[in-house]
Amino acid sequence: MSHLMGALLMLAVSAAAAQPAAPYAPAGDGVVLQKVPAASDPDIRRIAALRRSHAAEPGDARAADALARAYVDFGRKVGDAHYAGYAEAVIGPWMTKPGPPTALLVTQATILQYRHEFHAARTLLDKATRADPSLAQAWLALASLDMLEGEYARASERCARAGRYAGRAVGLACAGNVHLYTGQAERGLAVLAQVDTPALAAWVEGLRAEGNERLGRWRDAETQYRRALDLAPGDNFVLVGYADFLLDRGRANEVVALLADYTEADTTYLRLALAHAAQKSPQAATFRWTMAARFEAYKQRGSELFGREEARFLLYLADDPDAALTAALRNFERQREPADVRILLEAARAARKPEAAAPAVAFVERVKLADPVIDALIRDLRRAG
Repeated sequence: MSHLMGALLMLAVSAAAAQPAAPYAPAGDGVVLQKVPAASDPDIRRIAALRRSHAAEPGDARAADALARAYVDFGRKVGDAHYAGYAEAVIGPWMTKPGPPTALLVTQATILQYRHEFHAARTLLDKATRADPSLAQAWLALASLDMLEGEYARASERCARAGRYAGRAVGLACAGNVHLYTGQAERGLAVLAQVDTPALAAWVEGLRAEGNERLGRWRDAETQYRRALDLAPGDNFVLVGYADFLLDRGRANEVVALLADYTEADTTYLRLALAHAAQKSPQAATFRWTMAARFEAYKQRGSELFGREEARFLLYLADDPDAALTAALRNFERQREPADVRILLEAARAARKPEAAAPAVAFVERVKLADPVIDALIRDLRRAG
């Protein structure tokens, strides 16, 4: 990235951060302010049916939980945090009373986890499993939290408990996922190959793609990303994973095509901004400015929901490695997935502060994480140090 381009990027970020947000008036009736899901979408039809059931029986906790879960699941699928708020509003009346149903504790914990309020989520999940050890969803949520925080031995234990109550396929998928993070990608792929439950197919294909990336098998990884998208079109997590895969391969034009209809989620929007910047497209400055404004809005709300993405924005679009390093370190204190490790290593290298990467390097050694990109970054930092 040229010095001039870096200066222009910094101007875009400074403008977003410093200028007060004036009321926006669309230039005409044809301006699209926001895309909303079509009423014909099967997920939207299901939510509508659940809303009718809840409205008919407003005192039925099971109907409220079903609707709240549908909101959370759809919000995760499309990458829209608003649906977590809708879910919380539905179950709110029960959560303000003493002794809410355990199923609602799990749903509320899922909402909190989505917002990165991990400690509060874990407290509710522990309470739920003490009350009812057979809550498989609670054990899965705890395993997910453990993996986010890099506690893989504990995650394996929770996966086993989830499998005990939800079935062998769930336990295998969960356990296979853990292996991918602990230097056992081959074993993880072998475990995942045993999962043949159609309801888990998209999730498993996404995990298999990630496992093949850990092993540097790029062609296999791409095949499985495509299969996952065939099974779950529009799934935010798969779209983001595949977009990152394409960006790493220098295929920014394919990212623009892949994500053209997914501009609402901040995670996909950042990948579009990165792709447009890589292409030096006429829209690149607009994407950078809008992404900066979105992060500024989170800061004003006191939210650190997208710490990993903010660090990546600061490093690759704002050309501010020191700020990126600060953001990456702050993010790493909260979550330690491979992507969190990677952005911290990249920021430390760019800021020419290899010693700042010490927490990530120590973590990689402790959990035995094996990843060709992360391994190369650590070698670079050791040479620089």
